[in-house]
Amino acid sequence: MISTERLFLREMNAGDFDALFKVLGDPDNMRFYPYTFDEKRVSDWIARNTARYREHGFGLWAVCLKDTGEVIGDCGLTLQNINGEILPEIGYHIRRDCQRKGYAKEAAKAVRDWAFRQTDYPALYSYCKYTNEASIRTAESVGMRMLCEYPDENNGLTHVSAMTREEWLKELAENMISWAENRLSDAKYAGWCLSFIEDALEISNKIEIFGGDSAKASCEMYKDALRSGQPERGAFVFYDCACLNAGQRVDWGHCGISLGNGRVIHAWDKVRIDDYLRLEQLKSISGDSPVYIGWVPLSRVLKQKENDSNG
Repeated sequence: MISTERLFLREMNAGDFDALFKVLGDPDNMRFYPYTFDEKRVSDWIARNTARYREHGFGLWAVCLKDTGEVIGDCGLTLQNINGEILPEIGYHIRRDCQRKGYAKEAAKAVRDWAFRQTDYPALYSYCKYTNEASIRTAESVGMRMLCEYPDENNGLTHVSAMTREEWLKELAENMISWAENRLSDAKYAGWCLSFIEDALEISNKIEIFGGDSAKASCEMYKDALRSGQPERGAFVFYDCACLNAGQRVDWGHCGISLGNGRVIHAWDKVRIDDYLRLEQLKSISGDSPVYIGWVPLSRVLKQKENDSNG
């Protein structure tokens, strides 16, 4: 369901009982939880999350090692009562012998990205007992920051971390821009403007997006969100433009990434930065110049799904 560099997350099932019991039934592993799970509680845990999948489309998923398929814990999104409010919470439990290897961070980041892309929640949360420093560090490692602490019956004091959608989008945009700027003057992407901006977003953030086969096709896919005027930082910027391919004139368009203040980084003869309107003075091999169409916010690009890109 969700894939990372070393892990995949899938719906848990009854066959995962033994693997999850090693995690949830370990007293040391669950020392910050109100109780250690017995066999019934593990079975109920699996049943509860199975019901969540049906009701909400998400829940805690089984965390599996990619190379072996072994289940080493759970991580996912659930709706929890946090200080009197029902809020979307990212939770995680990793088997003790698999801790301190970055698995919780890797899984939680993937769930974070999935949740912001597949739901409309304005913020995501993580909560735990205030003494659970490892869990707090994991939340912080995926961009969350302390929101509050409040007294409760189970934890004495509960620590709440949170990340807003705006903070998430800014992080992705800055990662993308930094990756792109590190390739200034590189001729590797000459003629491959769409590949350049997609690689910048995907490689820097370890996510996948689904665009069209050309800048023009991608612009058409995002046309519902196309805006005019000076593009905001992190936006995808689109132009009409023709070029030559095998001697034939083709209208594949052109695109780049907005750096803000009217500047666009894009792949032309090399990776370069131009004013978004002065970019129209460039000439393609066919003698055509780009014509500014508009820009699409990063939030819209991230909403595109695979089936949409396949028509």
